[in-house]
Amino acid sequence: MLYILLQSAGGIPPSQRTSPWWFFGTVMVIMTIFLIDQCIVYEIHLSKLHKYLFSLSPERRRILEERFYYYNRLSEKDQRSFRKRVHHFLVNKKFTSDEGFEVTEEMKVMIAAAATLIVFHLQAYYLSHFDAIHISNDEMESLRHMHKKKEVDIPWNDFRAGFDSFHDGYNPGLKILAMAFTLEQQLNNRSSKMFRFTAYNDLFQLYKKVAEKYIASGKSEYKDYSEVDRNEYFAVAVEYFFERPEHFYANQPAMYLALTKVLKQDPLNRSRYKRI
Repeated sequence: MLYILLQSAGGIPPSQRTSPWWFFGTVMVIMTIFLIDQCIVYEIHLSKLHKYLFSLSPERRRILEERFYYYNRLSEKDQRSFRKRVHHFLVNKKFTSDEGFEVTEEMKVMIAAAATLIVFHLQAYYLSHFDAIHISNDEMESLRHMHKKKEVDIPWNDFRAGFDSFHDGYNPGLKILAMAFTLEQQLNNRSSKMFRFTAYNDLFQLYKKVAEKYIASGKSEYKDYSEVDRNEYFAVAVEYFFERPEHFYANQPAMYLALTKVLKQDPLNRSRYKRI
């Protein structure tokens, strides 16, 4: 169709109007542009293209099955999708550490799985705003620090402790990665639609009402809602959402349901969401 329109408009030189090579060349250009666009959307690095074709290695799959509780709760179909995303994350991300601190396969897989869990029912995102995942035994860094260094800092001992016990409300790894995803959404144009605006805004409108009421009671360390770090609140909410969903729902049902709409998943299985 494109060829016919251009020919009738006089846009093709007379010597080429009957040549099939012009047509095939145009098709190839269009296909190349489309493929490049898809690589950008799905965060596929052309230099690593061959690596995406492989599946998660047996060793990494074993770590996932033995160490990541949430993975074992998924259906077989969702487990395949989860492994695929974990593998993609591991291909995309560079892992660094302090001198003398060894990065193991367990560290890589667990961090990739935790990141995958948060956005599993959303379009896949791989924290492309950050150049690396830095693992150490230091204390958790602030959001501002991560933004400045363009690294997600993971204190491994704290991270591992969060996944060693379930449903105790303590999982700094999920909190750190949720903070990283909020920063990703704000600073990376390709990820700006990670969380749907309406659902995301509804969550924070609900939180504002609760926070302002609590501040007014005089029990809060804050004197005004403007002092509250929304990104940190979101991170804490995500941590609690997966760690203690029953308690979250019992105490703040409206906010719990609002967060299920943001993440498109419900740990209590009260609502069913189609994965994007």
